[in-house]
Amino acid sequence: MISTILTLWMALLAAPELDRLDPPVSSKAGVLIVAGGGSLPADLRPRALELAGGDDANILIIGWASSRENAGASTAEAWKQSGATRVTVIPEEAAAARSAIESADLIWLGGGSQSRLMDALRERDLIDVVKKCHAQGTILSGTSAGAAVMSRYMITGEAELEALLKSTTELVEGLGLWPGVIVDQHFLARRRWARLFSAVADHPDQIGVGIDEQTAVIVDPDGSWQVIGRGPVVVIDGRGKVAETLQSEGPAKVVMYDLTVHFVGKGQVWKPGSTSAEDPNDERRR
Repeated sequence: MISTILTLWMALLAAPELDRLDPPVSSKAGVLIVAGGGSLPADLRPRALELAGGDDANILIIGWASSRENAGASTAEAWKQSGATRVTVIPEEAAAARSAIESADLIWLGGGSQSRLMDALRERDLIDVVKKCHAQGTILSGTSAGAAVMSRYMITGEAELEALLKSTTELVEGLGLWPGVIVDQHFLARRRWARLFSAVADHPDQIGVGIDEQTAVIVDPDGSWQVIGRGPVVVIDGRGKVAETLQSEGPAKVVMYDLTVHFVGKGQVWKPGSTSAEDPNDERRR
């Protein structure tokens, strides 16, 4: 695990606060499995099935983030090839979709556009039932767009990637299933440092978590999470830092000192309130 202290001069203004969501899910909430997009870690689906209760667990595929008509069917086939025997694609009709969500052991949110996915859930009035089922133990999992929606503050994809400029990372309301975290995906492959730094500068009480392709994290009900796949996962931690607005010619600038960046490697664990990751196999930590 490598930690680097960065001093950033960012041309940013504080973004407007989003409306508060419901209180965080209870301690009985289910596991989250959050993948960074692209190729999945080879052990993701087998581990997900194990956590969900085995190969006969009821797996529900929600492919509404994608514009491809067969996105759900192709994803379902991939789960079947991994050994799942009960895999269904969510129906389009709202009442049937609600029933499918309520009976699922594990829900998989596919890639595409996170805004399209949230719109589809919102139009069918399904957001509350997803939260309720997760609070009662249903595993919520997803990749790419399906990862981005896990945050309370969801990155839409509208962002400046080449410079740190004010109001360039658009944040809207996500599912809010992973408290205290802003998720970004395809992180290293698509060089999304600027947009996640900007998001954290706007909301320094949140931790930015950048997950790359072929990488995922498994978030336990207590909020701790472990990296699987290729890794690393990038953590941008600005908690407790103060953003100061400087007046200058042109756009106002915001200065944030001593942001900490962590690279959390495969198998390492990050716990709530941590300032560094832990290796569960490190004898010194036992």
